[in-house]
Amino acid sequence: MPKVLDHDQRRQEIAEAVWRLIMRDGMSGVSVRDVAAEANLSTGSLRHMFATKTDLLAYSMQLVHARLGIRVRAHVAIADPRERALAMLSEVLPLDEVRRTQLIVILSLTTEAPSHPAVQELTRQAQRETRQAYVGLLEYLSRKGLVAPHLDIELEAVRLHALVDGAALHSLLGEPDTPDSALKVVTDHLDSLAP
Repeated sequence: MPKVLDHDQRRQEIAEAVWRLIMRDGMSGVSVRDVAAEANLSTGSLRHMFATKTDLLAYSMQLVHARLGIRVRAHVAIADPRERALAMLSEVLPLDEVRRTQLIVILSLTTEAPSHPAVQELTRQAQRETRQAYVGLLEYLSRKGLVAPHLDIELEAVRLHALVDGAALHSLLGEPDTPDSALKVVTDHLDSLAP
């Protein structure tokens, strides 16, 4: 059994090497050879775990989304509905180095997706899952009386998704936008949905 855990841990370390290369050199720095060097592996060892660059990028995308999901779900224990929603949504905003790295990695892999169909499908799947999560979040807020009854939850989920993604991107680019201003935009929008 430990071999399986070691294998999974090694795959995660390789994905983290991809993330470091993206942060340091952009997508142009992500070659199989460079990833192997960053992960202190031979190219052959890396290819044993990831047969193709597409496999490597797809796993890197899956892992960043999985870790994001873990952090989002950790906020379910927050009792106050508004605070819970803001905590969950703030995981998408680049409010610290972990979330900033996550956003840059997701954006970089998303722009690379057209060249790698498996990565492109993962990107689409992540978008669908995020949209459904926003629908679920707004339905929860609606049950708690924090969304006006006349609002269309599906449409509001589309708007919220676009707003959060846009605010995250703008704050990543910098002045005049900042992570704090992004959080304020998201907070103000959530508050505007109330009856």
